[in-house]
Amino acid sequence: MTTPPVPLQAADVLTTPGFTVFDEQAYRVLLRDAPLDVADVPALLDLSEDEAAEVLVRLSAVGLVDVRDGTVVAAAPGAALHRVIGDETRRLERARDQLETLRRLIPTLEAEYRAAQEPRRVDERLRTIPAGEVLVTLRSLAASTGGDLLWLRPDQWRFADGPLADRWVEDLLSEGRRSRVIYPARVLEEAPDIVRRRADHGEHVRVLADLPGRLAVIGDSAAMLPRRFDQPDDLVLVIEQPALVQALTMFFESLWDMALVVPGIGDQIDTKASSAQRLLLDQLTRGAKDEQIARTLGLSLRTVRRRIAEVMDELGAASRFQAGVEAVRRGWL
Repeated sequence: MTTPPVPLQAADVLTTPGFTVFDEQAYRVLLRDAPLDVADVPALLDLSEDEAAEVLVRLSAVGLVDVRDGTVVAAAPGAALHRVIGDETRRLERARDQLETLRRLIPTLEAEYRAAQEPRRVDERLRTIPAGEVLVTLRSLAASTGGDLLWLRPDQWRFADGPLADRWVEDLLSEGRRSRVIYPARVLEEAPDIVRRRADHGEHVRVLADLPGRLAVIGDSAAMLPRRFDQPDDLVLVIEQPALVQALTMFFESLWDMALVVPGIGDQIDTKASSAQRLLLDQLTRGAKDEQIARTLGLSLRTVRRRIAEVMDELGAASRFQAGVEAVRRGWL
């Protein structure tokens, strides 16, 4: 016998790591009454069918409930909540590290500011090179310094020297060098094989709706970008001034934190789902609305809704909730 409907109240615990205000109370109700039929959940939680489905998708995505064969089973809270706590702890640790990096940067920037008040002189650590010498210069800089390689690549797969650059990065990755790259989301449609190949070699890949320009940061000692940051140029700036390299590194890190991990990229999962479908399904299971998904992926609202309908049809799902459950069952997420 199930408990009568319980109006959900705002929560102040589970909402901290990103749940909605209804999720904690919903989980408490399900802990008490599960297992139960999916069809009984809306009445039990005093929600509409769509609202109840969204709650179940969010709770299922983090392992708090298991929905299978039309039945909802609440997971034991210990392991499930420890996972949520671990994810939130890692996020806060990254934020703390970034703030500490910013704090350490203050004296350097103060020194740069004071130096700027003095008569200007030519700084040999800032120079330009022809665009045709970029790859040779990158090789030289990478060979003379350690540290991560950081890339903003808005459209490099369209250039003739793109494959050469990819093979060079793959060689560095095979030698143990760490590389991180941010692409615009359209790369998953235009050049998914290039992204997957570099990820399969060990590169860390994320995507944003769009990128502000091209950038390469080589360790902590050099960076390269076009004279016009937002478009190709015949001349490229080579920066070896420590404060500027640090600032560009922080700029990259801020974009990295906003960028999305593409499910299935670099994890060797072999399914029929494309990277673009995985990213779309990942957003749906997180409870993102169509408008938010459109902004995140840099697509029109009409295109997002069309693609959602297409992936639901491919999964044989009658609802978005069913699509999320079926995608998890097939190993797409």
